[in-house]
Amino acid sequence: MKFPLIVCVFLLTVSSSLSEGITVRGTEGRRVIITCPYPEGYENSYKYFYRGVYRDAVVILESDGGKSSVIKGRFSLKDNPQTRSFTVTISDLKMEDAGPYGCQAGWTSPHYTQVQLDVIRAPETTTRVQISTSSISPYSSTEHTSTVKSRSREDASSSVTDHQISSTGTSSLTSQHLFSL
Repeated sequence: MKFPLIVCVFLLTVSSSLSEGITVRGTEGRRVIITCPYPEGYENSYKYFYRGVYRDAVVILESDGGKSSVIKGRFSLKDNPQTRSFTVTISDLKMEDAGPYGCQAGWTSPHYTQVQLDVIRAPETTTRVQISTSSISPYSSTEHTSTVKSRSREDASSSVTDHQISSTGTSSLTSQHLFSL
């Protein structure tokens, strides 16, 4: 009876000292920010960001305690000792970026946080485009006619009716415009 209890306590102790776990979700094509907390006393320690599972992971970013930020390709790390956390930003997120990662502060007795990054496929967007077209036939023509009749200045007036323009004024003029292509 004591044996299973001891095994359970041992496994809980090992897993809790090994890491904390967080899950972060990001959208394909955008950027994601991963916040990696660390306890007091690690403010001036090296910071690491890994890809993969603990102990089998590959270092992507490494910051010594004196640098506040490191950039490598699409990945950047910024340390904030006041909040005792560092943030990792991955820009232009790709579907293949999904998977396990890890954050570590310190080396000799490190504080490690396991991160699961889930990448959501970007929704397909449709862009509406309005296209206006007009066609001109080489054999079409448009005819406009204007007529001006003479009257006294006191009687001057004008009227417009469907392509016929009539006005009254001091002179008499008739003109016809023919537009063709």
